[in-house]
Order: sequence, then C-alpha cells, then structure tokens
Amino acid sequence: MKIRVKTFAQIKDILGADSFLECQNDISMRELLKALRERAGKSEDQLFSRNGYLHSNLVLMLNGARIYEEEIDSLTLSEGDEITLLSPVSGG
Repeated sequence: MKIRVKTFAQIKDILGADSFLECQNDISMRELLKALRERAGKSEDQLFSRNGYLHSNLVLMLNGARIYEEEIDSLTLSEGDEITLLSPVSGG
C-alpha cells in the first residue's frame, strides 16, 4: 500500500520532497516513523531522539489531524493515508 509523506522546510531537506512510501498492509505509525528515521540516515538526530521518538518540537499529522506522541503506538495506517511532518513556524 502507499502512504503519502509530506515534508516542509528543514524536514524536506533531510527526508526529501513529498513522496509516497510503499508499506506493508496494516503498518503502524511507529513502524512508519522507523522507516523515515532510516531514510534520514546521518541526519536522523535532527528529527529523532536516541530512543527513536520524534523530537517534541516537530508536528506530526495524519490526514490533516495532529498526532501526539501518546497516540503513535495505537495508530495503524491505511492505503491512501497522508502523513505530514513539519516544524512549528514562528515570527511576525
């Protein structure tokens, strides 16, 4: 199945432009994040902590709804889902 991964700013520099990730059926959000961590390669520490969790300053969304760390382990993805990773924007 295909999951769309949208990235912005520094995350796009690390993971590449928006893409589709081929996954097995019933992949968990945690497994998808592990695949993205591997894709980040040497730059993984810019997005992930040593224990494999996303840095708390990053925003993770599933189909337009924000996902929080405590929800990640309970989520299973489906064909056509869209994951968005972005850094909070500030300024004026």
